[in-house]
Amino acid sequence: MSNLQELEVEDYLAECVQIDSLQLQDEYTRLPADIAYWNERYAKALRAHLRSKIEGDRVEARLQIEMREILLAEGVKVTEALVKARVDLHPEQLASREKMVEAEAEKARIMGVLDAVRTKRDMIISLGAHARIEMQGDPVLREQMRVKKLQAQSDGF
Repeated sequence: MSNLQELEVEDYLAECVQIDSLQLQDEYTRLPADIAYWNERYAKALRAHLRSKIEGDRVEARLQIEMREILLAEGVKVTEALVKARVDLHPEQLASREKMVEAEAEKARIMGVLDAVRTKRDMIISLGAHARIEMQGDPVLREQMRVKKLQAQSDGF
């Protein structure tokens, strides 16, 4: 995570999953953009994962043909197990699998973030309902919210 862009994304991630209980309306209005952003990131990660699987299948198919030809040229009895073993140990196949693993891990990571943002949405809805109930009978909380709202309005002007 040394790349500046990656650090900015991680900062944005932290902002996406934190909740300021005194700014529920702002948090709630921000959610669609956060969900859209992380959904797009997930789509890209899924695309990369699927492409790595396709490329892995191509590499494996090509290597199977090459290994059969090599074994035949060496005069070795060609068996499925021997071809599979040679393909599985081939550096190109190992590199292809490593790319698949990385792509799948990134896909899972982004899905986790997306789940966290969706959970935040549910929590904000719940907190909002809870705050409305509390505000109906608590003048101190009502005053805190009024002051916070006035501060936000004055900062915006």
